[in-house]
Amino acid sequence: MSRAVGVTPRAVLLAIALMVPNCLFVLWGLFSGQSRPATVSLFFNVVVTLLVLVAANRLLGCFRPRAKLAPGELLTIYSMLSLSTAVCGLDQIQTMMPVVAHPFWAATPENRYETLFLKQIPPWVTCTDPVALDRYFDGHQHLWQTPTWRAWLRPAAAWGVFSFAMLWVMLCLNALFRKQWTEEAKLSFPIVQLPLEMAQEHTPLFRSRLMWSGFAAAFGVCLLRGLHVLYPKVPSLGGDWGKNDLGQMVKEAPWTAIGWTPLNVMPFAVGLAFLIPQDLAFSCWAFYLYWKVVRILTVAFGLGNIPRAPWIDEQSFGAYMAICAFSLWSSRRHLREALFAAVGRQRLDDSGEPLPYRWALWGAVGGLAFLTAWCLAARMNLLPALGFLLLYVALSVAVARIRAELGSPVHDLHFTGPEVALTNLFGPARLGRQNLIMYTFFWSFNRAQRSHPMPHQIEGMKLAERTGASQRRLALALTLAAGLGISLGWGLLLELIHYYGGTTQQWKGWEAFNRLATWLQQPFQTNWHAVGAMALGLVLTVFLSAMRSRFVWWVLHPAGLAVSGSWSMALFAPSIFVSWLIKTVILRYAGMTAFRPAAHFFYGLILGEFVGGAGWGILGIALKRGMYNFLP
Repeated sequence: MSRAVGVTPRAVLLAIALMVPNCLFVLWGLFSGQSRPATVSLFFNVVVTLLVLVAANRLLGCFRPRAKLAPGELLTIYSMLSLSTAVCGLDQIQTMMPVVAHPFWAATPENRYETLFLKQIPPWVTCTDPVALDRYFDGHQHLWQTPTWRAWLRPAAAWGVFSFAMLWVMLCLNALFRKQWTEEAKLSFPIVQLPLEMAQEHTPLFRSRLMWSGFAAAFGVCLLRGLHVLYPKVPSLGGDWGKNDLGQMVKEAPWTAIGWTPLNVMPFAVGLAFLIPQDLAFSCWAFYLYWKVVRILTVAFGLGNIPRAPWIDEQSFGAYMAICAFSLWSSRRHLREALFAAVGRQRLDDSGEPLPYRWALWGAVGGLAFLTAWCLAARMNLLPALGFLLLYVALSVAVARIRAELGSPVHDLHFTGPEVALTNLFGPARLGRQNLIMYTFFWSFNRAQRSHPMPHQIEGMKLAERTGASQRRLALALTLAAGLGISLGWGLLLELIHYYGGTTQQWKGWEAFNRLATWLQQPFQTNWHAVGAMALGLVLTVFLSAMRSRFVWWVLHPAGLAVSGSWSMALFAPSIFVSWLIKTVILRYAGMTAFRPAAHFFYGLILGEFVGGAGWGILGIALKRGMYNFLP
């Protein structure tokens, strides 16, 4: 197979054409209350698009076999659409725009924004035109129908360039990690197993009765749950999230500290969890229960009144930092060779890499230098800016490693990004007003990490390796997808917000700037509770890693500690437990010979609910009303 197969001009052009409807689906659903594709690791809109392409490709092969798309071409389209969807996701542009639009519109005498920080905001990072802001928040007018669209050019360009530079740094780092992760360590990349199976030319997947049985079961459940939303007399089959919350069933302290604990099982989540290694599946639900016990014991011991106790998010942040450190340490030999090759001290064949090692190294350094200069132009100080960027890159590496090795279905880490860690460590007073202002704007891509783009880049590289596609051409395609995704995200979301009104999304800005007001009006010194919690999470993760490396019987995986304390894991834990239990029974009593055929059933669960959920989403957008949301 030719090394260039896959990343062909027609595949890239088809991906570009499909970016528009995919980004529109992701953004349009925001205003009609539909499911949010970019909140889990496997984006259902992209999988459904790939399914349609596979079906159309097979039909085309019946009439013009030579015109069929090769598996590498299909997966190139999948990779580009996944990256552009991530960029347009809930935790990227969908949060960035409301934060950028917020400060000058929301300022009132009561909240004292004007005296606290408005005068210190660089004018090019936000919109200051009151007429343009009124049009933005009031809605009922297309963007192109008002001359105020020009007021958005400067902030859109500023944040678009910032986002593109960050994605470039991620691409360079992935180019440095790729060979060690995919070829030497042979990480399993569970998230891409379904797309890879779907795209294969002679796959048994679509001839499998087990797959179609799983598809029918999941689609039927999704159909009934959707009909229940429209006609409450139809049984919901456990689809009512509010009625299945264990946290609402307990009424006495300290048990009430358990918090939101939904007991719903989602078919696609059962299928997705079947693909991840058993130790991670066990660790996810076991550590999820562990965090619930920690919450209850915190209240039982009288510590519940301390703000943010028991600091689960902070412990999770420390765990992510430890996973990044482990990733660097385990890749140290390959990274040293790549760095020596980049500076000319060692000859190393990098012709098959996404970027030459020299380009990757100096591209990452140059990208970080540009981002630092961007922050300095926004009046930040050097060390706070550089500290934030390095911590964000470390967090990105950790998320990519967790996805590559273990395929965690979620990795959100709500409200605990690098800016929170630095503020807790040094205190608002030491960091200074200007740095805190820009940290607040950085909330726009740090509120959570669910649609983080870095994993999608290296997963595309893994797919290219499996199909023999050119890594160099894929790097160009992913760079193009990043730029177009950013442009489409800003352009389409501005249009939709101007039509529907930005008030429905203003709460994201309130979150960010009310926190800034609190920092400025109630400054604190080092938050030792939070710092101690981050240190504890780091130490626990190191301990778990050491136990795994020393004892083969140790089943608790450190990544489980990192991802299991999140809001999103509450949605997935029951499904992961069910999947883990089924997989354990299959492996124990039927062995590996039954595993692959059984996997087809679980692939069907994913596809069935994805197709059903996409159908309800499209119907909701068409009718402009909320339908069944299988991803609440």
